[in-house]
Amino acid sequence: MTESNLPDRVTRLETIAEVTLLAVQQLGIQQREMQKALTDSIQDLLGMMNEQRGDIAEMQSKIRGLQRENRHILDILLNRQNLNV
Repeated sequence: MTESNLPDRVTRLETIAEVTLLAVQQLGIQQREMQKALTDSIQDLLGMMNEQRGDIAEMQSKIRGLQRENRHILDILLNRQNLNV
């Protein structure tokens, strides 16, 4: 390598270093954006799960009420059958 090529080589290396730095900075920005999107998605999912948990508890309560009501009706019907025997 001659001394006359050295400044061109240094300039090319500087340019490569600058482009690499910009690429790394851009990747950092993209990573932060993706991390925020992922965090937001997880928070949304947890919110939906909590909402569904409440819905399920409400349905279970209604089912228990229907079971008690059905049992009460069945007891009445069985007692009537026993009285008719």
